[in-house]
Amino acid sequence: MKTSRWLLLTHQLPAHPSNVRVRVWRKLKALGAVPIKNSIYALPNQAETREDFEWLRKEILQFNGEASVFVADSITEAENRDIIAAFRKARDEDFAELANAAAALAQTVRNNLEGGRPSEETFARLQKQWLALKAEWERLRKIDFFASPERGRAGAVVLKVQKLIAQADTLRRQAAPEPPPPISAAELQGRVWVTRPSPHIDRLVSAWLIRRYVDPSARFKFAAEPYAPRRGELRFDMSDAEFTHFGDWCTFETLIRRLKLTDQALRELAEIIHDIDLKDGKFGRREASGVAMAVQGLCRLHKKDADRLEAGIAFFDAVHAGLAQEESNRG
Repeated sequence: MKTSRWLLLTHQLPAHPSNVRVRVWRKLKALGAVPIKNSIYALPNQAETREDFEWLRKEILQFNGEASVFVADSITEAENRDIIAAFRKARDEDFAELANAAAALAQTVRNNLEGGRPSEETFARLQKQWLALKAEWERLRKIDFFASPERGRAGAVVLKVQKLIAQADTLRRQAAPEPPPPISAAELQGRVWVTRPSPHIDRLVSAWLIRRYVDPSARFKFAAEPYAPRRGELRFDMSDAEFTHFGDWCTFETLIRRLKLTDQALRELAEIIHDIDLKDGKFGRREASGVAMAVQGLCRLHKKDADRLEAGIAFFDAVHAGLAQEESNRG
């Protein structure tokens, strides 16, 4: 006897409570069901999907709705192809979204690994994000009934995140390195500060701090990596630089801590820069998105490194002044 190919759920929901429709819609999406007509959703006819639909049917009845589950065949092969295409399209979108989220997390882990051993707090935060990503990957694999073309790409990025998390875990278990020692601004006068070309958020704000808190006459130079400093030069935000990422500090935070700067507005600016540069949401600063967008615009307007650096210094003068004013108002 031929087994019917599709399992269908048809339902009607009460008007109240209003959140029932959203709840049922989310459950259908989580199960991987696709709509084929108004209030009719389909899943492949399998033991697991029958159980899923049956549980959902009972839940709808508990909300005083109406629901039925039945098996069916398409009338034509073209209809079968259309239903399968709907499943693939839905999973393509899901896997593409997952791949983007995985790529963003991979970059966040890389950013944190630039400073070497991550702190316990940082690793716990990254591990939590990884476990949520992994759970979503497993859920999508389970409901990928017709081999989405996007699944392979998403899987490759998820595997990359897994390897980076493993690397972070290995570093976390190592003995904690000593933080770089404090240094006074007087020791840094008259130097040429070297960094990578095409400066962005961390390098721009670090240059601002150097000019405003270390040496008003500081000169800057741009060089590709690897770069061996010449006499009188100091590197920042580069590989093996004198001032760069450490643990979960970005370069700007490293400079602040090594110089023992305690200005409250400067500390708040450091939290904003951390959230933008490391993309880990550690401080959850509401200003981060606006500052990031403004810096992106600044980088588009100024293509020459020296011009961009000077514009960035002026911009962070304004941001710091705004934060200082807010602090003054609170006081």
